[in-house]
Amino acid sequence: MRDYLRLIPKRNEKIELREIDGKQYLLIPMKSPLDILAKKIHGKYRRIELDEYGVFVWNLCDGTKDVEHIGKKLKEKFGDSVEPLYERLITFLFELHKRNLIVFW
Repeated sequence: MRDYLRLIPKRNEKIELREIDGKQYLLIPMKSPLDILAKKIHGKYRRIELDEYGVFVWNLCDGTKDVEHIGKKLKEKFGDSVEPLYERLITFLFELHKRNLIVFW
């Protein structure tokens, strides 16, 4: 676990966080020729809805803060509602990484 806390996540600059109809979404450009059908249904972007925790974490993934720092900021802002803190945070960050929405430094 300790090794994960030293990772520094950085957002993919092609991904945009935008509010749509009162909800926060990550907008992921669809550029693959295989996305033709999805583009017809959803437009130019895939969307992933984020809750307030996800938005907070996304905004902190600027390439300068490690996972431990992000976790401390989450705890300061949201208190015990983020527990188990690092298990949830690391799972979320690795899901973003798996989808190429962030990289780790």
